[in-house]
Amino acid sequence: MANADLRPMTIGEVLDRTFRLYKSEFWLFAGIMSLPFFVLFIFNVSIGWLTRAQVARIGASHAPAPISPTMIAATIGGGLLVIILALILSSIGQAATIFAVSDLYLGRRASIRGSFGQVRGHIFQVMGVIFLTGLLVGVGFILLIIPGIMFACRVGVAVPAAMLEDKGPSTAISRSMELTKGFAMQIFLIFVLTWVLAIIAGVILQLPFTLMAATPRPHVLPFGLVMLQYVTGFISQVLVAPVGAIAFSLMYYNLRVRKEAFDLEHLMGALGPGPSPSGTAAGTVLPA
Repeated sequence: MANADLRPMTIGEVLDRTFRLYKSEFWLFAGIMSLPFFVLFIFNVSIGWLTRAQVARIGASHAPAPISPTMIAATIGGGLLVIILALILSSIGQAATIFAVSDLYLGRRASIRGSFGQVRGHIFQVMGVIFLTGLLVGVGFILLIIPGIMFACRVGVAVPAAMLEDKGPSTAISRSMELTKGFAMQIFLIFVLTWVLAIIAGVILQLPFTLMAATPRPHVLPFGLVMLQYVTGFISQVLVAPVGAIAFSLMYYNLRVRKEAFDLEHLMGALGPGPSPSGTAAGTVLPA
């Protein structure tokens, strides 16, 4: 994508361009997502290794293990730590992908290092947007499912707005609500696409290991099998996660082109201040 191709697109064109960009820049996007998810992979492997002894003891005793307050606190604390770490790392990967898509969309070169460099200073910003949108969408689902889905669609481009316009969480959400007005169904189709891809990847790569572990009595899987389970989970995350980030980034720019003539704005900015029609520089006073 050496030259910027700024034009209004249908949802079909957005998705087509998403997959073309994903295919042509696969190693860029896979490299961006692999770094944060590899940290999460190492953390999950460590947690899995530490819990093996406890599960083995329960399986060998053939008796229910006493549940102590310490065990409950450790389980809850470990779960919260995983959630927080996953939020931080996925936020960093998503933000870096958005910056990479933006560079490619606007005809600039993109790199893994450059994309992560642009995330610097925006980590808490993107985490705030993801947390706040997740909280609001969750409340919408609890109250009534349909409003939750509708709200999720309206805030679909909040993260790109926050990153590319340097806005805070609440402002980015308002910005997304403004841009997606009248386009909620198209955002919904992007969500459906990413969900379907995640399910397919999970079924193909992880379902066999899940079925092996799903027995009535606690038992210990061979560590090699556990490692394969973690590896396939890591691969599915790296393969699927960029698709949604690319699609929502392209949709963000598509909405700006449609509603704000961003294509003309970008063109004028690229051209810079040009000469006046008479051939003199703008602002020059001609002699009398």
